[in-house]
Amino acid sequence: MAEKLVFRNIESLSVREFLESFHISNKMLYKLKNSKAVSVNSETIDFNYLLKSNDCLTIEINNFEKKLTNPYDRPLDIIFEDEDILLVRKPPGILVHPDGNDNHTLDNIVSYHYLKQGIRRTVRHCHRLDVDTGGLILYAKHFLASAHLNYQIEKNLLKKRYYALVLGKMENTFGTINLCIGKNRHENNRYLVSKSGKSACTKYRVLKSNECHSLLEVEIFTGRRHQIRVHLKHIGHPIVGDSYYGKKGDRFFLEAFYLSFLHPRNKKQLEFQLPLPDDFKI
Repeated sequence: MAEKLVFRNIESLSVREFLESFHISNKMLYKLKNSKAVSVNSETIDFNYLLKSNDCLTIEINNFEKKLTNPYDRPLDIIFEDEDILLVRKPPGILVHPDGNDNHTLDNIVSYHYLKQGIRRTVRHCHRLDVDTGGLILYAKHFLASAHLNYQIEKNLLKKRYYALVLGKMENTFGTINLCIGKNRHENNRYLVSKSGKSACTKYRVLKSNECHSLLEVEIFTGRRHQIRVHLKHIGHPIVGDSYYGKKGDRFFLEAFYLSFLHPRNKKQLEFQLPLPDDFKI
């Protein structure tokens, strides 16, 4: 059965301009044209055709959804879903995507969710979280949505914020950590502040504190591996339960609670926010 994307109410754009508005590559644009996957009012049409308000543009996407992920049946905490995107809450302790050893990941669960809906789609997470970090993860349900969301990430238009519970009372109520991060050559899969590393910027605001702990709202402006963990450790306030950069505990206290971005179809701003988990409260 052919799977299709359907778009209506498009005005004053050619077919080419409409497809380019998703920031797809020239290679993908050529592939769409060459495969005759795009039609308007059920007819294959030149990409220079100027769309009218009552036109119906359809894209057959079967040839673009071939990379399937093994399904895994487990409950999925869905925050929002429509025909283009899926937003879920990842529980702590689960990988986002298979690593060659574990096929019981969030991607596998999303794959099962798609199959239950009767759709066979490539599972496309737009960003990742460390295995012990919980919170919001955004999925693109087709290649056009993926291209547009990846463009937003590249241009820093997709905004993420985190709750972090750290050790110690912070001296400043807010601050910016603008220090480069590189690999730790002496410890596998560890990172540290390094002048020879890649630029990294983290902002924080103290929401509440006592003599033992501080609850922070954290926003990152770069996507370096372990960025929040490394920066907070460097200023002397490691995240509670961080076995890599602090002291292992029963719970790792970092949660991606906020996400804002433009919807890939209608380009409207969307914002989502999770409540503070009960065990973060001090």
